[in-house]
Amino acid sequence: IGRRRALAELRTKLAAARLGTLVGPGGVGKTRLAIRGATELARAFPGGAWLVELADVRDPSLVQNAILAALDLRDQAATGPRAVLLSYLKDKELLLLVDNCEHLLDAAAPLVGDIVRLAPGVRVIATSREPLAVPGEHLLRVPPLELPRAAPGEPLELLRLNESVELFVERASAASGGFALTDANQAAV
Repeated sequence: IGRRRALAELRTKLAAARLGTLVGPGGVGKTRLAIRGATELARAFPGGAWLVELADVRDPSLVQNAILAALDLRDQAATGPRAVLLSYLKDKELLLLVDNCEHLLDAAAPLVGDIVRLAPGVRVIATSREPLAVPGEHLLRVPPLELPRAAPGEPLELLRLNESVELFVERASAASGGFALTDANQAAV
């Protein structure tokens, strides 16, 4: 819902930089925004766009394995996972979306830094509650959606234009099967 300006800014940042990190509080929509941006940008990359989900990874030593798995690469016993990953990516042209880095910053940041430095055809979108602090990183702050003005009796047509209300109505309708914004529930919404 919405975020047109943020998507445009993400496209602009990735045209100029190889690493764009979406930063904001939990639940603000960083992942959705990153996936939407990656979907729009994927056509520009012969190797496509790849999603690396780190939310369920608890052991920092497994970050490189998560990226290998997302790229459908196998760890080779004779070579370490980091070497396999960097060797594979060095001549690729692809977009890598590394999601939920915040709890693994000490492992994810240096690895993403190495990817950006050693694989010139790879662009990275990262999402995190805080910056990776990697050279060349461009930050895109993702704020919460704006709330509507608290104006009693505001016409429903105007209230429906607010992105946070639009998102609420979409989610409530999906959950209940029949929710609609009305004069009766306007104040609660």
